[in-house]
Amino acid sequence: MTDQRLTIISSDCHAGPERMSDFRDYLDPQYREDFDEYCAAIDAFEAESGSGLLGGGAPSAAGEDGLWDADIRTGCLDEDGVAAEVIFAQGSIPFGPYPAVGGFRKLGFTSSPAQVAAGCRAYNRWLAQLCAKNPLRHLGIARVPLPDVDAAVEEVEFVAGLGLRGGIHLPPVTSQHALPFFNDPAYEPFWATCADHQMVLNMHGGANLDYGSGPESFALTLAEVDWLSHRGLSHIIFSGVFERYPSLHLAMTEQRAHWVHQLLDDFDSVYEHADRFGFKQHLPKSPREYFFENCFIGASFLSRPECEARDEVGNRCFMWASDYPHMEGTWPYTNEALRYTFGWGVPDEDLDAMLSANAARCYNIDLDQLRPIADKIGPTQADISVPIDTLPGEAEEGRPFRSWAFRRHGAWH
Repeated sequence: MTDQRLTIISSDCHAGPERMSDFRDYLDPQYREDFDEYCAAIDAFEAESGSGLLGGGAPSAAGEDGLWDADIRTGCLDEDGVAAEVIFAQGSIPFGPYPAVGGFRKLGFTSSPAQVAAGCRAYNRWLAQLCAKNPLRHLGIARVPLPDVDAAVEEVEFVAGLGLRGGIHLPPVTSQHALPFFNDPAYEPFWATCADHQMVLNMHGGANLDYGSGPESFALTLAEVDWLSHRGLSHIIFSGVFERYPSLHLAMTEQRAHWVHQLLDDFDSVYEHADRFGFKQHLPKSPREYFFENCFIGASFLSRPECEARDEVGNRCFMWASDYPHMEGTWPYTNEALRYTFGWGVPDEDLDAMLSANAARCYNIDLDQLRPIADKIGPTQADISVPIDTLPGEAEEGRPFRSWAFRRHGAWH
């Protein structure tokens, strides 16, 4: 253990404007009138339901304004000791499905493929401007208009010049009709373009499903989010995408880690059985080999049981994440969360891998460039090696206990 400050990279943070209408100036002019109608439909829905872009209600902490304010955002990263972050979209993007309490709602506005593509471009422009405030620390993830493969390829080419270093967001496959499975040959130009530009493929927890507004809706989302969010993993591995494009990286984020061990066992079993039909001629390496060469887990939020069982998955694929500024994440209790997960005696090499080295390998981050930042704001190993006895909210009135970030479960035993 040393007094050197740790470099910490959060593989899961979020950003989005204060109001949907803030995207207007980032749209190509020919789509702005249609966007006004889209925003009017949102306003009408919010007036009737009382929900909002941020999920309803007023922000509970000033730092949540960091969703759209780069200065506030940087201050929150500094307070958390986070040197760099990977940024996913917050909520909806222009002409996209609208998130509201109880699930994704239709607004009585049907977006055309051209409008969806324009919405992705507007979001990517907005995000690139936010990241440009401090490009070394902010790695934005672009949205692409799949299932329109041609438009998605065009958008990858476009964002390659914007400086968005986090790659692209793959939407979850919920049915073959809504989005062709990722083994479909139609995606081949898309995979090739992402590989050419070193675009990381990202799958994030969440799917455009609506479980209604009953008390069970949120529980159902949490119960099914893992499977739906990494469903495309089997399509990508078994169809040989990593065999054809070995430089491609895939990050699966906010899906916990309990499923990985058993799933890889199942994949390898399927692989061996399928060879009765000569499958190994198509796929020369096992699914487990492709996973550990090309795949990463953005472990939001890495619980202590998952950390304890990390060797059963492979320490080289875990990436720590805070989920800033979501209330189920570690912020603004990141110091406590780090102590809760790692304060029981994690070897230095494993700690460095999970906090920064794996993310650096996934997203092609130069850790030497982050070192001066980490030297100013990062915690030391001694800081996070002290076990936490009392969880946030258990001793101080008015501090809500964040059960998901500090959950006592999460292993696969």
